[in-house]
Order: sequence, then structure tokens, then C-alpha cells
Amino acid sequence: MIRSLRIGLALGATLAISGSAWSQTTHTITQTGLNFSPAALVVDCGDTVEWIFTGFGDHTVTEATFAGPAFNELLTPGNPLVSVTFNTKFLFENPRAGNVYDYVCLNHVAFNMDGDLSVVCPWVDEGSALAGVTGDPLFYGDGPLTNGSLNTLQLENAAPNANGVLFVALGPAGAGAPFKGGTLIPVPILLQVGLTTSPTGTITLPFLMPGGLTGVPLLFQWAVSDAAAIKNVSLSNAMSATGQ
Repeated sequence: MIRSLRIGLALGATLAISGSAWSQTTHTITQTGLNFSPAALVVDCGDTVEWIFTGFGDHTVTEATFAGPAFNELLTPGNPLVSVTFNTKFLFENPRAGNVYDYVCLNHVAFNMDGDLSVVCPWVDEGSALAGVTGDPLFYGDGPLTNGSLNTLQLENAAPNANGVLFVALGPAGAGAPFKGGTLIPVPILLQVGLTTSPTGTITLPFLMPGGLTGVPLLFQWAVSDAAAIKNVSLSNAMSATGQ
């Protein structure tokens, strides 16, 4: 109980701190003949991957999925660079098991021209959104979640100019509790923060990660006043963030 109180006080004291985002890395994959090199690559959340055309043939960089590709671009003399940033928003909007994105060249599938990307991310979408006036509010985070690091919580697609409450709890995520026709995942509640969405239905909330939380998952979820929701309250997806 005392530890939970300290964490809650530390989080409350460091929410809404301004500053810059975490550093990001750009990785290069070269099209070499009928191959991508390297064919397998592990990147961190927030990193950018660039595929480079070397002057032989017409190719594509196409995610290999039946769900609809998250990326599908030509890699040709007229378009010699394909760039994709694998940030948390991208991962949450295009969820794949283990954050693994297999891809192929559609023109040379028969020649096994393919590759795969694995994204390591401390932010996890725990689901349980409840739709409002514009559908499900989208909630995602950015930042390394290391001791003292600057991180950002971002809410989008919520009702505009509406009162919202951010619920925070210690994880791991469980079944949650019934709440306004949906499910609230951050229980028992450690901290509540009340803010108002922008005219476009967004809230950006920077915070400094308190020390001593390595390996500790935090749970976050927004509830937003919304006349179009089942009980006048929409819920974002819940999100877990594990201290690094």
C-alpha cells in the first residue's frame, strides 16, 4: 500500500512535464538483386526503417498479411526510398502477434524475396475501448520508460471539447471491472487525472518516469464524456507500460 501511494504521488507530480521525445534510430535495408539485406531486423519502438533501391528491377515493399498490409509501396527507379516509422501508434493501429511484420516483394514472391521486422516496445495495447461519437478513442504512448525519462501519453479520436479522466493503476492487466457499459482495465485505481479534450478530440500528456519502476507495469485508460456512447461515456483502449 505504501509503495503504491508513493508511485501514485510520483506519477501525479511528474505528469504534464514538458520536454523532448525519446531518441530514435533509422535503419537501412538494401534491395540487392532479388534480396532484401538484412532480411531479418529487430528495431525499437519509434525507430524508422528505410528500404533503399540499388538499380536492378522493379520491386515492392509489401507487408505479407491477409488483414490488409500496413505498408505497400513501390521500390523502383522512380521511387528509390520506402520509409516506415514503427512507433506505438503504428503498432496499435496495425497489431501483429509479437510485433512481427513479415513483408515481400510482390513482383518476386516466387524467388523468395522477403524479410521480417520485429519491433521491441514497452507499450502494449490492452484493448477494451468503448466507442463514442467518432468510434473508438485511440490511446498510445511514446518514450523509453526508463528512470527519469520523458514520455508522452496521447489520446486521439475522442469527443471534442469533452471532460476526460485518465485512470492509472499498477499492472499487470487483468480482467478489469465493469464501467459505464464497458470495461475499466486499470483497477484498483492508483491515480486519476482530469483534463479536457481539444477541439479535435485529443489530449497530449507528457510525464517523467519515476525512479524505481524497472519491471513494473503501469496501466492507463481514458474515460471521456460522450453523448453518443452507450452510457454517455466512451473509453479508450487500455494501455500497459513497463518500466525499463
